[in-house]
Amino acid sequence: MNKNPFFFKTYFFVALIVVSLASFLFIQDIIFKLEEKSLIQSRIFAKFTTGISENQSNAEQIIFEEIIKNISFPIVITDTTGYPLSWRNVGYLDTVFEIESNPKYLSDLQKIVEKLDGEKRPIELVYNSKVLAVIHMGEDPLYKKLQFAPFFQVIVSTIFLLIGIYAFLLYRKSEDNIIWAGMAKETAHQIGTPLTSLKTWIYMLDEKKNVEKNILEGIKEDCSRLETVSNRFNKIGSNPVFELTSLNETIEEIASYFKKRVPQEGKNIVSIETSLDTDEQIPVDRELFKWALENMIKNSIDALKNSTEGKIKIETKNEKNRILIRIKDNGIGIERKNIEKIFNIGFTTKKFGWGLGLPLSKKIIEDFHKGKLILERTVVNDGTTFLIILDKDEKKNFMDR
Repeated sequence: MNKNPFFFKTYFFVALIVVSLASFLFIQDIIFKLEEKSLIQSRIFAKFTTGISENQSNAEQIIFEEIIKNISFPIVITDTTGYPLSWRNVGYLDTVFEIESNPKYLSDLQKIVEKLDGEKRPIELVYNSKVLAVIHMGEDPLYKKLQFAPFFQVIVSTIFLLIGIYAFLLYRKSEDNIIWAGMAKETAHQIGTPLTSLKTWIYMLDEKKNVEKNILEGIKEDCSRLETVSNRFNKIGSNPVFELTSLNETIEEIASYFKKRVPQEGKNIVSIETSLDTDEQIPVDRELFKWALENMIKNSIDALKNSTEGKIKIETKNEKNRILIRIKDNGIGIERKNIEKIFNIGFTTKKFGWGLGLPLSKKIIEDFHKGKLILERTVVNDGTTFLIILDKDEKKNFMDR
């Protein structure tokens, strides 16, 4: 889908014109029909009164020409026994003037009479206390339009409102994407400058023989890590590159990295364990996907900073049509008032946090990998569980490309 903000503005403007035009034409059609009926009634009045005053025999012709011919609703006149005498606007029977020779005509007319009586109560034509005939009539199409007009206006207004909301949300999302891309590119650039200098210094230290190897290796590893972070930020502002990747190997790699860095002694002890189902090759942008998982594990570590028995568990479940990844901790949990805010950019409860970790993970999982990231469970002082859902159809789509 085109994510250009100008496209959304144009889309909304065109939708506004279409909806407004449809509403205008519908109402104008009703107004035109009402004006037409008023004109016919005026003409009937004029012709009937002048016709009677000039020539009484003109009355029947005026009634036929101006009233009967202009009836727009279905009508059947029957005698008191229910036998049809005349009819109009009843489909193919309008061209039939003799029904005695064909029982089907009579049967069809009687069915129409039953249907019309279901719509409106029949009217008896009485003269001198004697019922001369019974009028069976249906709803006037114009009357039906007038009945529907308020609902049509509500429907049009609702459609317009939904289009407006949808366009606004898409526009907001496109703006968020632009902000993400710009921020990511700038961050990658800012990291890249000192990183280049740092790599030069490492090369010079590597040439010296009196530098302890373990210190140098640690600096190299962290420098490599910093380079990875820079590349990841760069990817946010670019198109992701997907490749089939072992899910279990990726998770074990991440877990292994953090196991070496979480507190292991003193008052703050944190353990990380994995419980992985059958492995699956999944199409992901490896660096971005790892980044999403790492952000969530970092959140769990922060939630366990005062715990003496902190536990983080990463579980997978390989189902028929989807893969589930759960990241659990027994940390401080999330307060109820903050649950709806945790995926908002800039929201954080940490003193020095930026509020980017979870929103970034959600963007990577949902926008780039078409999955779902949800807060499955959280209880204050009893831990939090996040759930990632990956659809296996994405793998089929990737393989078909």
